[in-house]
Amino acid sequence: MSEERGDPAVSIPGKEARPARLLLLRHGAAEGSGEGRFFGRTDVDLLPGGEAQMREAAPRLAPWLKGGGGVRAFTSPLRRARRSALLLCEALGLDPPGDGGVVEGLAELDLGEWEGETYASLSAREPERLKAHYADFVRSRPPGGESLLDLARRVRQAAAELRRAARGRTALVVAHAGVNRVILCDALGIPLENFFRVEQDFAALNVIEYHGETPLVRLVNG
Repeated sequence: MSEERGDPAVSIPGKEARPARLLLLRHGAAEGSGEGRFFGRTDVDLLPGGEAQMREAAPRLAPWLKGGGGVRAFTSPLRRARRSALLLCEALGLDPPGDGGVVEGLAELDLGEWEGETYASLSAREPERLKAHYADFVRSRPPGGESLLDLARRVRQAAAELRRAARGRTALVVAHAGVNRVILCDALGIPLENFFRVEQDFAALNVIEYHGETPLVRLVNG
C-alpha cells in the first residue's frame, strides 16, 4: 500500500510525514507513435488508444492520492500531455491544471529539423550525422534542436518549482519520455549518459517523494 512507510531499517533516515510527492506520468500514445516518428515539440494529438491508456491509468494512481495533503495537477504545454492530464483528472475527480498548471519547461526535447523523421529515414539520409549524434547524444544537438543537456537544464528548473509546489502535498505531473527520464535520472543519481536505460512506456507512472532535498523513488514505469 502506498501509505506504508516500508522497513525503517533499510530506508532513508529523516523521512517526513508529508513529503512532496510527485506522481509523474508519460502521456498516452499519440499521432505518429505507431510509425516510430520522432515527435518532440511537434504538437500532435492523442490517438483513441492513447486516450484509453490514460483512463486505464487512473486506478493505478488512486492509491497514491491518499494521505498526500491535497493534489494539484500540472502538465506540459503540448496537446498530447494536456489531453492526457485532463482525462486523468476527470477519471480521478481532480481539478484539471489551472493557472500555473501548464509548465513550459516540461515540453519534450526539441528535435529541430529531425521532427517527424524516423530512425530509418535519418539513417538513409544522414547516416554519419546520426552516428555522430548518438555517439555523444548528451551534448549533440539535432539541426535546429536541443541537446539532452539543454533539455536537462530547463527540466531541472521546472522540477524544482514542482517540488516547491508539492511540499507537504501531491503533484500529478503529465509530461514526456525525455522529460521524465531527466527527472528520474536525477532522483536516482544516474548520469545522463545512461538516460536510455530508464524505460518510459505510454501512460507510465513514476512515484518520487522528496523528503527535503532527498528523493525517494518508490515506483518507476509502473
